[in-house]
Amino acid sequence: MKAHTLEIEELAALVGFLNAKKLVGLDESLFRVFSEENLPRLVAKLNEHGWLTPAERPGTYHFKEDLMQALAVAVAPEFAVLARSEARAKSIVFYLAGSEITEIVLTADRAVVARIENLDEMAAQVVTFLQRTWPGEIAVARVKGESFDAGRRVTIDAQGTLTTKTPGLLPGNTWSAENVTAFLHGALAELRAPRG
Repeated sequence: MKAHTLEIEELAALVGFLNAKKLVGLDESLFRVFSEENLPRLVAKLNEHGWLTPAERPGTYHFKEDLMQALAVAVAPEFAVLARSEARAKSIVFYLAGSEITEIVLTADRAVVARIENLDEMAAQVVTFLQRTWPGEIAVARVKGESFDAGRRVTIDAQGTLTTKTPGLLPGNTWSAENVTAFLHGALAELRAPRG
């Protein structure tokens, strides 16, 4: 897993350069910094931190390719997965498009953007993030435009008991990597199934 740590306004600028106003599932106000008046300052900061470099032609730039590929998945996902810990008041979001997965973790002033290899690695990240930080929830949603279209959700109570309203998604109701992985695989399979 390759991760990039950016300032929040750097994330906003790079998302803006991909012609997006926000990332679904994240607070829209985080992205307001990307404006015409802030552009010179943001470009200078991105250049200073190595996220973009001047190209041969004046006024053009080369972006850090692997970071932009990861953000392209987050800008136009088919699905989003949110893992939220109420105990820590923190969350992580995964964006899925085809076989590509991008993870974004926000702190007060930073964003960590990482490419995830596959669904099992994503499930392991969710388990690690939520381990013993209950209560919390995991939500899987189909994305349509800038909002969620349909979803599946599992809640985790303070004792680690898993509950979902969708039958058949949990092999058991106790906190375990196997149950979380089964929920994620099952929820995505249901949401990918053709609608009748």
